[in-house]
Amino acid sequence: RVELGESQHSEFDLGYAAEQLRRARHPLRRQIKSLYLRSVLRELDGPSVDLGCGAGQMLERMPAGSIGVEVNPHLLAHLRSRGLSVVDAAGSADPFELAFLPAGVYRCLVLSHVLEHFEAADACLRRLLARCRALGISKVVLVVPGWAGFRSDRTHKTFVDRAYLAERDLLRCEGFSAASITYFPLNLEAAGRLTAYQEMKVVYV
Repeated sequence: RVELGESQHSEFDLGYAAEQLRRARHPLRRQIKSLYLRSVLRELDGPSVDLGCGAGQMLERMPAGSIGVEVNPHLLAHLRSRGLSVVDAAGSADPFELAFLPAGVYRCLVLSHVLEHFEAADACLRRLLARCRALGISKVVLVVPGWAGFRSDRTHKTFVDRAYLAERDLLRCEGFSAASITYFPLNLEAAGRLTAYQEMKVVYV
């Protein structure tokens, strides 16, 4: 079980939400962000879940029938005001249990720039994959920052890279296998130490 403590909840307050929305509205950032989003969106082939959907940049572009999941009440209010379908996971002691989702509805799940916010990232991912399998979700897209990006945010708790996944037997677990591991914008793992904008994408099937 992965519990969210009070200190972790406090990191996702009004100030955090305001910064996320500011970034989402910046014209240049929106253009650059769209390139990153395309890298993930091309993996989706049906109704999908955006777990930790933030300001909704990905959610608004996901296939019809998709849903977002968020814990920040300020971001939830913003997303709902835009008419986006979103679930409040703040009341769940373990958001990775996905108890708020029905089975047999969604085909894919995206966990983008979320896992690094948890200290027990390995336990979180293992729990998530197990629940996805039980819910009939056949593809999970994991996106995490490179080293420079990880160091750039005070709310980050665990650095997740290929070595982290391999050492904890997370490349094949709970019925899923990592079908691909790529990097963006440069498909080179080492670039993650040079720029905060480099990220790793793992596609589990």
